[in-house]
Amino acid sequence: MRRGALARLPLALALATLGGCGPRGAAPPGAPPPPGARLYVTTCSACHQLHGEGVGGVQPPLAGTPVAVGDPDELLRWVMFGIRPAALPKGPYAGVMPQFSYLSDEQLATLLTWVRASFGNHASAITPAMVATVRAAHAAG
Repeated sequence: MRRGALARLPLALALATLGGCGPRGAAPPGAPPPPGARLYVTTCSACHQLHGEGVGGVQPPLAGTPVAVGDPDELLRWVMFGIRPAALPKGPYAGVMPQFSYLSDEQLATLLTWVRASFGNHASAITPAMVATVRAAHAAG
């Protein structure tokens, strides 16, 4: 096996296990994972775990969490700028949310829409325009 293919093997295996966690109407087995799932594995799964269960006392779960399925602006401020949402209980989680503002508006919308429709969540989509609005408000802030 070539070195490049071997380096991608952990990502491929992780994406393959996301089949049961994806959004409603997930792709059939063998189909390539959706872009949101790929972004989740590469940016979020190290802390929130592959199936969104989080790490007790360190990183919150994403399944049914008020922050993940609640106010999109709060979620965007948390993910892009590390601003802790009021909906996240104080104290139980010692981990710090990395800032992902380097992701494009499209990438953030794709990623967070996937999270809001995965792990048993059923929240509305986030659009690139919503991301741009929160980004601009923060810059003007």
